[in-house]
Formats: sequence, structure tokens, C-alpha cells
Amino acid sequence: MLYELTGLEKVLGGRKIFDISRLSIRSGRIYSLTGPNGAGKTTLLKILAFLDRPSAGEIRFCTKKVVQVEGELLALRRQVVMVDQSPLLFTGTVADNVEFGLKIRKMPAPQRQKRVIEALEQVGMEKFVRAEADRLSGGETKRVALARALAIRPKVLLCDEPTANVDSENQKIILDILAGINRQEKTSIIFSTHYQSLEQQLAHNCLHLQHGHISESQVDNVFQAELIERGPQRTACRLAAKLTIDLPSQLAPAEPVFNLRIDQEKILLPEENGGDEPGSLVEGRVIRTGEEDGGIRVNLDAGIDLTFRLSREAYQRRSILVGERITVLIPDSAVRCIPNDC
Repeated sequence: MLYELTGLEKVLGGRKIFDISRLSIRSGRIYSLTGPNGAGKTTLLKILAFLDRPSAGEIRFCTKKVVQVEGELLALRRQVVMVDQSPLLFTGTVADNVEFGLKIRKMPAPQRQKRVIEALEQVGMEKFVRAEADRLSGGETKRVALARALAIRPKVLLCDEPTANVDSENQKIILDILAGINRQEKTSIIFSTHYQSLEQQLAHNCLHLQHGHISESQVDNVFQAELIERGPQRTACRLAAKLTIDLPSQLAPAEPVFNLRIDQEKILLPEENGGDEPGSLVEGRVIRTGEEDGGIRVNLDAGIDLTFRLSREAYQRRSILVGERITVLIPDSAVRCIPNDC
């Protein structure tokens, strides 16, 4: 287990910000943290980053009790890094900024230079290595701040509103960066957000902080999967021991049992697949529909409870009714495999 919180309280100005009786956070996963303004999301992230201390309670990190003294916390800060909502870059070049944490760790110069380039490549900013940091756009600044964090190869990455005040192009880039480092490096990620669509796209688990208490839920469309037959191009797997789909073999993990995430925003009705994107056709019975965030949420009983969203226009064209049997397409691009060793 990555974090285990017990009886965690934080009091500021005589007011109890939150009181978390018990919470466990698993390693290797992506968690979203939502809640209204003032709920304490940033404060909780700072406590998890060992940059702030709780007023009461116990934290265990990787099963070891955290002792709230500076020497102990300093060692933990080398494993956990937090990227602020509005990150500040130092004067100087982009490379100078990314190199900063490595210098503190007294890494030799040749290794630092190699690590800087690798981190900038991870965020698609390698061409900016000699650019002046104070001349970057907001989205570019966030990406460099991510590179600065990734350069030290943290065990845990905490992000406060990673896509706030960023244009749509950079939002997608940042989401892809976070998903990529979680998938490739097994980096644990916790990020705060106001956007439900963001947690649906990225998170494996959702934490909601409100009125001082926290609740946890699994994101829709995460299923335990078992490999059935691996082929050179396509691999068959069974979800929740009930539904069989196939996916590109390069996406299938080495282990026979894993978790599989299906992005509900990308599931299509077959007639909407204008580009003939490859994927798996799944038939089921509509058990629930409802309005959500300007679109229509549909729950399909396909042996598993599969959730997907349609635009109002697509829903009106198809006129889906509860109880009706329909077929949907799960495109390859909607599928993400999550190793089950965390």
C-alpha cells in the first residue's frame, strides 16, 4: 500500500479543514481528488507530499509510519514531488529549471544533462532546452514544471489542477504525459481537479473531499481482465469473467491477469464510426439512461455494467430506449491496460 491515513485532521485558523478517519491509496495507480473550493484539496496534497504536517492522525507511506520531524520528511520528499497549480520557473533556461532538483541531489553533471534531455522529451519540450523559462506560455510552463518533477524520477507525482488555465491542445498533451508515465514508469499519480471529464479520462480511482470528509469510488469501466488467447495481431481477454473482447496484442500486458480501463467517452454506436476504427463489438441491454454534462449517459448490461456517453445529437438520431438491445463498438483507442501488481 502506498499511503494509509488514519484519523488524519488538519486545523487552520481554528477551523477543522478535514477529518479523514481512514483512507488507503494503492501504488501504481492514478487517483483524482475532487471537491468544492475551500474543501482542502491543496492542503491534503501538501500533506501527502510531506510539505505540510497534519494537526492529528497517522500517515503510513509504503507501510512505514511517517515520523513528522524534518529529517524524516526530507528523505520522503526525495520520493514524492508536487507540481503546483501555478508553477513558478526560475530565471534562466528551461534546462536550468529541469536540472535544479538534480543539482540538489548532487548528481554528476554528465548524468544531469542526460536526465534533463530525457525529462524534456517525456513532455515534448526538448526543442526548448535553451529557451528562456520566463518567455514560455502557460501550457509550456506546466509542461516544463512536469519535466522538472519527472527528472528526479519520483515514486509519487502529485499535481494540483494540472490542466487549469491551459488551452485544449496543452490539456491533451498533459493528460497524455500523465497517463504515459503511469503506464511506462509505474509512477503513482494523485491530481486534484474540478472537471469530472478529466477524472473519467485519466483516473483509476476517485477521491471526493467535502465537508471535511473523504469518499472513494472506482471510476466507471475498470474491470479485472484475464488473457484468453494471445495472437500476433489481436489478443482475446475476458472481462470480469463474463464478457470477451479482443484488443491489439501490443497493448496486452505480459501478466495473464490485469485491470482494463475502457474510456466511456470513446465508446461508439457502430453507425457513428465514420473512420472505421478497429475495435470490439459488444451487444447488451440498455438498463439506464440519463442526462450528464450536456450529453446522455447510458448503462448497458453486456454481462458487465458498461457505461458510455453519447452527444445529444447522436442520442436523438438513435433514440435509445431502456430495455432495448443494442450493439456498441469499443474502439482500440478506448482501451487501456493497468498492471494488476499494485
